[in-house]
Amino acid sequence: MTTGRENYPEYDALWHLQSMGVRTDKHRPNGWKYKRSDRKRTRVAMIDTSVAVDHPNLEPAINKKLALDLFSAPLGSFAYRKPDEKLEDLCLNTRTRVADGLPGITEILGRLIDRTSHGSLAWQNNLQPCVGAEFSSHGTAIAGLIGAKPTRVQAVVPEPSDEITSIPLPYVGVDPFCEIVPISTNFDPDPEVLIVAFLYAELIDADVVLLPRNVPDPVRTVPEIFTRTIDGVPLSEATAPAATTPEEAQLWAELAELIVNISMARPVVCAAGNANEENGIYPANLATDHNGIISVGAMNAKGVLAGFSASQGLTVMAPSGDAEVFDRTQVRLDTRRHDYDPVGVPEPNENHKYSHYDVISTDVPGIYGYSDSPYRSLEPETGLREFGSYFCSFGGTSAASALVAGYLSLARSAGELDVKADGLQAKAWLLANCAEVQDGDTCYLYPAWDGDYSFPDA
Repeated sequence: MTTGRENYPEYDALWHLQSMGVRTDKHRPNGWKYKRSDRKRTRVAMIDTSVAVDHPNLEPAINKKLALDLFSAPLGSFAYRKPDEKLEDLCLNTRTRVADGLPGITEILGRLIDRTSHGSLAWQNNLQPCVGAEFSSHGTAIAGLIGAKPTRVQAVVPEPSDEITSIPLPYVGVDPFCEIVPISTNFDPDPEVLIVAFLYAELIDADVVLLPRNVPDPVRTVPEIFTRTIDGVPLSEATAPAATTPEEAQLWAELAELIVNISMARPVVCAAGNANEENGIYPANLATDHNGIISVGAMNAKGVLAGFSASQGLTVMAPSGDAEVFDRTQVRLDTRRHDYDPVGVPEPNENHKYSHYDVISTDVPGIYGYSDSPYRSLEPETGLREFGSYFCSFGGTSAASALVAGYLSLARSAGELDVKADGLQAKAWLLANCAEVQDGDTCYLYPAWDGDYSFPDA
């Protein structure tokens, strides 16, 4: 007998900001006074998919000039420039020492500096960048959580009047003062693509680097299987999609060192994973007290570890939606779901820990993205027909890591974190500006701006 009624209570779409204390319960910003004396916007390098850069809430935040697409070309294309446009001096940090002692990466760095030098063409070998709307769902949601900015747009009132009117889109990210540089990548098990992505984040002197995904290193992705063998064959080799050459193995090893090296100069924020991984996915599991890598787990709106989140080896937690769990370790189900049936649900269970609160973020407008549109055609060039598809429910440790990246960015923008702070100092500031949250026998650190945090579904 089903008992779910789908009577979900309404909730504040920006509850995650209030939860971390960067927005008050009276809907006012908390600490969002821009104090940077040099007036340079905090720069967040986002290594993920492409972004719907013309989304009204994102357009002010995205640095189109620096956005680099590595999906289409090994050394990248500047997707939002004209194909034959020549690059100006990008003021790159070419004196970086992050590749010292890494011969394979040193060679790639040389090629990347040449590729991005003054006078180079925007598109590599005239290849079409892969930054279309159909590729951009995840990156668009990530970017919105970091630095979306409220705006007003021109909207078309439906027939018969077809009147144009101005409407507000009051969505906002954690740091609406920052700029975001999308570095879009593919998901091939190729170390060079990700090496270029991290090197480019270093070259553009990003204040924060965000990786809301895993790195498909054949050895380090699931490190606990590396030393196990079946009939004398290492399990990592037996489960690999393709054999790894010695050259690739060297680059994978150097990439791990590169990420750590970069984190010493600027914080590298990583999602910890969504499959209850014991110590987080790679490279989040590289985080230690001695580097600037930050491993981020997910906590729901009740202040409970999200059903999917990694639980160990985490630097901090951050807000996210939740997920149902039914396995040998836990039963956590949504009792409001329309087809919830209590028959067969064991007692005791932890259904009371489930939260239906989702994190809301920006989405690719129109027929692509996580949210659908009532119109089957692409969005018009002028005038907004609907705004439902411009926003979506989003979650996972991806969402949580984006919020932490925004939190660190806001610290710089608001003058709470010195602009010259390195990765270790930024990480130390983050830890000092978290509160302890108890979940069962485990205590987690949770962002708490000015010491304030809350869980609205508690």
